[in-house]
Formats: sequence, C-alpha cells, structure tokens
Amino acid sequence: MFTENGFEAVTNFANTEEILNLREAVSKLSQPSRSGGVRNIERKSKLINSFANSERVLKLVASHIGGKPILARAIYFNKTPNQNWLVAWHQDKTTAVSKKITCSNWLNWTIKDGVNHAQPPMEVFTKMLTVRLHLDSTDQTNGCLKVIPGSHLLGVLPQAKILAHSEPEQSYYCKANAGDALLMHPLLIHASSKATTPTARRIIHMEYCSHELPESAKWV
Repeated sequence: MFTENGFEAVTNFANTEEILNLREAVSKLSQPSRSGGVRNIERKSKLINSFANSERVLKLVASHIGGKPILARAIYFNKTPNQNWLVAWHQDKTTAVSKKITCSNWLNWTIKDGVNHAQPPMEVFTKMLTVRLHLDSTDQTNGCLKVIPGSHLLGVLPQAKILAHSEPEQSYYCKANAGDALLMHPLLIHASSKATTPTARRIIHMEYCSHELPESAKWV
C-alpha cells in the first residue's frame, strides 16, 4: 500500500501513442547534464505540460493526496552510455514556488534554472506526490530507481541518518516497462546506481502538491 510503503507502481498508465509522442518531445530538449536532467520541462514543451496537467494524471494524484493538486515542477532524466550517472541515497526535500516565502519554516532557499526552490514545512510534504513516468523499460541493468520502503514515515532526515537507513538488503528495485508510472512520497529515501548495461532510461518526473501556499505564492 502507498501509505505504508511510500510508493506504488501503476502499470500501463500511458499508452503507446502517448509514449511515442513524449519521446519525441523530450528529444527536443537539451540533453541532461551529468548532474541530473533538464528542469522546468513543463515550460519548455506544450505536449509535456498538457500531459502533466491532464485530467487523468490529476485525478490519479488527487486520489492519493486529496484536494486540488497543482503541478509544482517537472524534470526530464535520461541515462545513456555517454551520460551514465548515479544518484546517492537521498530524500526530495525541496520544491519550486513562484516567489520567496518569508515564513521562517520555509528553509534553504536557492534559485535553480531561474526558479525559487526551498524546503517546505512538514505539513506541505503530506500533500505532495511525485509521478515518474517511464518512457523506456528499466531494471537494475540500466540504473532503475531503488527505494527504502516505509522510509517516508521517518520525516525529514539529515544525510547521516539517510545513509544509516539505507542498508543494501533493505533496497527495493523499481523495475518498470515503458508506459508504467511510479508514484512516490517525496521523503521516500531513494537512489539509482550507474547502469551496468547502459541503454536509454528516459523518465518524466512530475511533482504535485495540493497545499495552499502562503503570502500569495504559487506553485510554478
């Protein structure tokens, strides 16, 4: 169950035509850097924006976090033979908002690709959900996501405690086929290794929240 594990797979969420169209859309984006991927892709592709804000996606998100979910940000990730990167164990502690919020419980402000990012208070995380749409099949050989089930229940953790809760035997590998979606709580501890057999591993990573922001700030 999502509530217990902090993640859930939805098989065949996107059909073949949607996958082909989205592959074409991401092919027009700048290729991901070694540090991660292409940010704010909902602003850079009308097709991706349309899919991310479609009734079907928003209904799925609302069924997990309630309220009226709004897309906060979308990122494109890919692993290739030339860009075979890894991501260490971590939680997704920051989100994107339209302007800086002065409340003291919004922390660690930065600007990424021209957009304000910060760590929100705990009550915001309870109304957040990530949807990772797979545009290719993925398993351990091409660096699929690995997670620590139930770790989202631990709250926001410093890096030392994240590593302490990330023993290899606790890992669950999120294998998927093209068109499958993975739903994740942002505080779920997760990582990905370098691919041992590098092939395309294209992911559209979409973050949603139904929490109403203070100070007239908006989800962007």
